[in-house]
Amino acid sequence: MGRSDRIIRAVGAWFFLIVLAVAAAAVTIALVNKYQYGPETEVREYFQALQDGDGAKALGLLNAEVPDSNAALLDGDPLAEAGKHLQDVAVSTVASDGDTTTVRADYLLDGKQASSEFRLHPAETQWGFFTVWDFDPTTLPTMSVSMPGSTAVDINGVSVALRDSSRQFAVFYPGVYTGSYTSPMITAQPQEVAVSDSSKETAMKLTAVPSEQLQQQVEQQVHERLDACAAKDSLYPSDCPFSYEFDGRIQDKVSWSIKEYPRSKVELGGARADQWSLPDSRGTAHIEFTAVNLYDGTTSKFSADVPFTFSASLKVTQDKATVTPR
Repeated sequence: MGRSDRIIRAVGAWFFLIVLAVAAAAVTIALVNKYQYGPETEVREYFQALQDGDGAKALGLLNAEVPDSNAALLDGDPLAEAGKHLQDVAVSTVASDGDTTTVRADYLLDGKQASSEFRLHPAETQWGFFTVWDFDPTTLPTMSVSMPGSTAVDINGVSVALRDSSRQFAVFYPGVYTGSYTSPMITAQPQEVAVSDSSKETAMKLTAVPSEQLQQQVEQQVHERLDACAAKDSLYPSDCPFSYEFDGRIQDKVSWSIKEYPRSKVELGGARADQWSLPDSRGTAHIEFTAVNLYDGTTSKFSADVPFTFSASLKVTQDKATVTPR
């Protein structure tokens, strides 16, 4: 009888250990399924890819298509710079109906509280226990960047071309994109745009300002042009903005000088709002000559101030301004 009791106790102990092992395995599978394979893990990996500047991994995880736009900001330093502004990322499941799970990421974006939601679905099962999750297919958002008067812009440290002074760029979210520009001819103060939503339209508008060098080149060319006109010995200097009507006879030379140069202010406008132009500006020339009296042949010194309007077109390239009088 005693031997039978020992056998029963041994079998019971083994059965208890088996139950414990099965329970421990079930708990382990559940924990691994949640923290190693769960939808929240996919979202955490996506955020890490953004901060690492790994665009290929981020695109694959997000299961996203790239829209018809410029892809210069989707990888490397520009992407890592966008993700650098992410802090205190907390991921949680906010809804689940079996086929689809909604995961929300709360975070600080450039110091401000923000959040993004992602929808994921079970894709496959590994080893018969672990569920692999995929993001629902989506399309990356775009950011419209415009800077009238410029054909290029710097965004997150990379220089990109702007066709017709504007362009659409595909971007990951969330992230912060900073645009600015500095060249010998044009500058633009930095502008920041935060992107936290896949569907929200985002626009970055920069204001191009003519540099001191651009203004100096324009003034120099205007002065040189007017000085060349003033050097001509004629009442009607050819291809010049000023002249003087005189019916009498002139002895010796006509002497011109520029009393007041036009103030040539470079600005956007004219035929196209995205092109640099020179608005018409007023100046004053001074003329001197010796007039001959047609009746008695006597001479007298004559001088007069002659107001004029200077009109010209302006072409601006990366490092040169060209003024063409009209």
